Amino acid sequence: MKILFLTYDLPYPLNSGGKIRAHYLIKGLAKHHQITLFSYYRDEDQKKYLPQLKKHCQKIYLFKRKKPWSWQNILRSFSTYLPFPAATYYSPQLEKALQKELENEKYDLVHFESFYPALYLPVVKKRGIKTVMGNENIEYQVYQRFTDSLGFFPFRWLLKLEVLKIRLFEERLWRLADVNLALSGEDAAVLEKAIRKDVPIIPNGVDLTAIKKVKKPRGGKNLLFIGTLIYPANSDAIKHFLKKIYPEIKRKFPDVKFILVSWHKPRWLEKYLTDSSIVLIQDKKTQVGKLLGAGDVFVAPIRVASGTNIKVLEAMAAGLPVVTTSVGIEGIKAKPDREVLVGDNPADFTSQVVELLKNKEKQQKLSKSGRLLVERLYNWAEISQKLEKVYQELANG
Repeated sequence: MKILFLTYDLPYPLNSGGKIRAHYLIKGLAKHHQITLFSYYRDEDQKKYLPQLKKHCQKIYLFKRKKPWSWQNILRSFSTYLPFPAATYYSPQLEKALQKELENEKYDLVHFESFYPALYLPVVKKRGIKTVMGNENIEYQVYQRFTDSLGFFPFRWLLKLEVLKIRLFEERLWRLADVNLALSGEDAAVLEKAIRKDVPIIPNGVDLTAIKKVKKPRGGKNLLFIGTLIYPANSDAIKHFLKKIYPEIKRKFPDVKFILVSWHKPRWLEKYLTDSSIVLIQDKKTQVGKLLGAGDVFVAPIRVASGTNIKVLEAMAAGLPVVTTSVGIEGIKAKPDREVLVGDNPADFTSQVVELLKNKEKQQKLSKSGRLLVERLYNWAEISQKLEKVYQELANG
């Protein structure tokens, strides 16, 4: 099949969940299909990674993403049906290039990986080409949970209106797409209720050849989180952790360290970095598999996510014991106290981390069972085959 694949960021290097997912889906599909990639990029330095993508893509078209907080994006959001997160991805150059590509080449289907590039889905539908929308999140849920977590906020009603706008736009795209994909059963249920059609589940996975089990003696006290803080769900999680959870852990274990891996360094983080036990690693180049070796316990205090957290799967694959929340393991068939530990409020999360740091035997148990779960259910090779089957069924009507 000939497939046009659109992504919201260049799917290499593999330093964020969305980029990892897009990369491995493309890599798996390229074994049997022809892939043309349309992708946004943020800075010129990213272009040096094109050789990695040319191994899997016959053609690649790149489009520079403008800075989100520009007056053009704000005006576009207020004056059109586009919600602000989608308006920041509007590109006349991309739209024109997409129309030209569809005129000159015959594609079997167009795959929009995530909500953001899917704003061009109507352009493709007009030409009668089959469309697939890959829903990495239920996007309005992410913003809704973030808004709900703010507590008192003077302009909260404005944010709620924006969440409604995102929801209406997102549901319109779902109805337009020939096939929608979900990462979890929870997300599939939301989609199916909105569009009255079956939604295949194509979960996130792990490259088990790239992420080896971390071999180190248990008993260390390095807490680890990997995830760029430019993403609201990660930013919210770490603010919450540093303010409500980490001080109590440090009180009980003065020699504890928190290692935070994020290529983005927000201003609000500065005051926390005055604590020498908190270490920021701004790394865009090192593969996640190597970074995981820095930790003894992986913490993922996620409160506002949707979809499936690749960071949690990768930590489990590396054999790191994981402490997370119910939201953090949505879409992952991990049982609390068997493959992961779960704490949904600061006291419970703190208690789970403290108990784990005290108990080497429990660390070993979680390490082994977590890795086995990923090996059994979350292998990218098998996930790509599931997606191929969806494509074939769509092509066959």
